[in-house]
Amino acid sequence: MAINLQQTSARLNFYMRIKEVDVYQLSQLTQTPPDIVGCILQGEDYCMDDLVALLKQLPDLNSRWVIYGEGNVFKTEGKEGENVPPAGLKKDRSAYLAEMQVLLHQLEEIDKQKQQQNHLDQLRSRIRDLTRHI
Repeated sequence: MAINLQQTSARLNFYMRIKEVDVYQLSQLTQTPPDIVGCILQGEDYCMDDLVALLKQLPDLNSRWVIYGEGNVFKTEGKEGENVPPAGLKKDRSAYLAEMQVLLHQLEEIDKQKQQQNHLDQLRSRIRDLTRHI
């Protein structure tokens, strides 16, 4: 499964909004250089080892959600399989729902752009094939 750096970036930015941390605070919290955190948050090329090292320092964050979009934002399983509320969440859930809607919209836009790019690539390929026969 390919990893979309823009989606990974959007998810990590969403987590940061929920936890109310900025780039510098995330860098301090994860002991990751600020320039690497910046690259990850901008969806630029970066080493996956850097992302994994950053995610390991955030024990409440579901790394599969960040990387693949699978599951919930937070790890919620307790020791006995009971759901435990994530630590550090605000009480105002309506604000989180609004943020989640914005994030979902961003992810949908990224998917649409990816689909459009695939369609453009197919059209370009078809044009090349047709021009070869001329």
